Amino acid sequence: MKKYLYSFLLAFAFDATVLGQTSNSNYEVTIFGAPPAGQTVWNLPRSVAVDGKGTIILLRASDPPVLIYNRDGKLQKSWGNGLFKEAHSVDLDREGFLWITDRADNMVYKFTIDGKQLMALGKKGVAGDNNSMDLFNGASDIAIASNGDFFVSDGQGGNSRVVKFSKDGKFIKAWGTKGSEHGQFDVPHALALDSKGRLLVVDEQPKAKKPRIQIFDQNGMFIEEWANIGLKQPTGLAIAADDTVYLGDMDGNSIVIVKNGKVQDVIGTLQSRPHNVALDPATGIIYFADPITPLYAGTEAIAAGVNRAPGGFFKQIIRKK
Repeated sequence: MKKYLYSFLLAFAFDATVLGQTSNSNYEVTIFGAPPAGQTVWNLPRSVAVDGKGTIILLRASDPPVLIYNRDGKLQKSWGNGLFKEAHSVDLDREGFLWITDRADNMVYKFTIDGKQLMALGKKGVAGDNNSMDLFNGASDIAIASNGDFFVSDGQGGNSRVVKFSKDGKFIKAWGTKGSEHGQFDVPHALALDSKGRLLVVDEQPKAKKPRIQIFDQNGMFIEEWANIGLKQPTGLAIAADDTVYLGDMDGNSIVIVKNGKVQDVIGTLQSRPHNVALDPATGIIYFADPITPLYAGTEAIAAGVNRAPGGFFKQIIRKK
């Protein structure tokens, strides 16, 4: 679900389009890599992180949850069996450490790339409220600032806030309450920092039907809002070095590309529901995880009430030359 900003000059030059139009003829969308040996389905892929040096990390809500690939789609290593109740997001900081949220266990973790745990915030299985300093209720994503401070979106379990911590995990502040006004959230689901250090927060708003992006400074001061840009259910974002934003729109089955609050392009009709998006700063390839699109069972299973298997997809999008 980001995130860390690497120096990256986009090789893409997008013409302005009307939201609703799609430009899939300009892109090639393919499955990336393969599940671990012995597994035939992706089994709930949730989130993607890319380091810009050839490493692509997929996080799943199944074992093994952490899958590490090279750019050729070859699985290099995997780890994390039994560590998470429901892994939700993975992010990389500038030092190459992994940050992972477990929304069901209300935890935030920091790991080395090889899986050594360096930090854990929260208390397993214990939900906090909107005023908690050390507990979460559905932590969904993390964004890491250049000085090491980090932000957690805490809203998948009932809270409606963003929480800020110091590099060593000490609580600094939190902001947000339930609502649709500026500085309020329904479901703050994903975070990213742009080149100016501004924090972009994706608010799903599934109940209020007002999906939007709110932008804050790092002290929680509201700056602006991007609403009414045709989003249906935005759930993830990645930001390029020129501050072009790539939004995963699950209900829109699309990647929406936005610059300065204006839609530049839409990669639509993906036959997938992109939950989280990552951008390779070296190649310009877009990766997304889709945990929802089912693998439908046969008619007998459907008749028995089993209409889908835990499938999902891990895909890449390459702009055609």
